[in-house]
Amino acid sequence: MTRLGKRIAIALLLLPLAEVVAFLLVAWAIGFFPALGLMILTSAAGGVVLHRGGRSQIAQARVAVRQRGIADVAAQPGGVLVALGGILLLLPGFITDLLGLGLLVGPLRRWLGAAIGRVIRSDGRPTGPRGVIDLGPDEWRSVPDQELPDQR
Repeated sequence: MTRLGKRIAIALLLLPLAEVVAFLLVAWAIGFFPALGLMILTSAAGGVVLHRGGRSQIAQARVAVRQRGIADVAAQPGGVLVALGGILLLLPGFITDLLGLGLLVGPLRRWLGAAIGRVIRSDGRPTGPRGVIDLGPDEWRSVPDQELPDQR
């Protein structure tokens, strides 16, 4: 697992604890029932975002991934990131709500999409067109057909 993958895994494991702490802080500031109502309201907003365009955006993203690759899809101005914003709003919690709202703001969404596209494109290995990896002569060898495993 890469360093980035480990950080993401740790963040996902700590997210529920952070959400509980965030809820308690908001409930302390505005009261329990207003905080609960706000959480329900943002979940409903996430449902509206997904209902309005989420399905079609995800379907378009599937086609685009097959045709152009995931880096180009991540860099698109809307699409997958808007649907992800709706999903994050739908999840209960104020931290995911803030992240989801951020994905619905155009400039933030474009910046994040471009950043994701750059990270996906530059994974440390030189790539050619359409994700072809350029290997040096000492990094590969020819294998005769009889040594290949049965692919059935």
